[in-house]
Amino acid sequence: MNARHLLFRTGRFNLSKVHEHFINPCCFGEDLAAWLRSRLAERDIHASEPGQEDWGWYLDVKHGNDLYYLCVGGNSDGGVNRDEGEWRIIVEKSRSIWDRMTGKGKITENDPMLDVVRKILQDQADFRDLRLETDG
Repeated sequence: MNARHLLFRTGRFNLSKVHEHFINPCCFGEDLAAWLRSRLAERDIHASEPGQEDWGWYLDVKHGNDLYYLCVGGNSDGGVNRDEGEWRIIVEKSRSIWDRMTGKGKITENDPMLDVVRKILQDQADFRDLRLETDG
């Protein structure tokens, strides 16, 4: 994968109530994906409606000439506030087969989409312990 992971902690989003439409009982992130989509729209960045996978939720995003796949999932700490926990947003940058073969188009720590998502998260007073991880 050609991705970077942004991790943070908050109690703002659902990590406790399993909805009937969830593919798996761990498919949290629908509300976070919808919230993130609205924050991207405020910056004139188009994102698809949130979609569900067996691990969580995703958004397809176009930013400039690049396409991205933003993956969202979280895990509860299991404490008194069952919605308190750690969230992961994976920012995956799409690349052509040619780019893959030639090693071009790799996501970097200063990728424009990664910077936008990081800024959105940093601006939230109730998001803590924001950190970046490299895929792999």
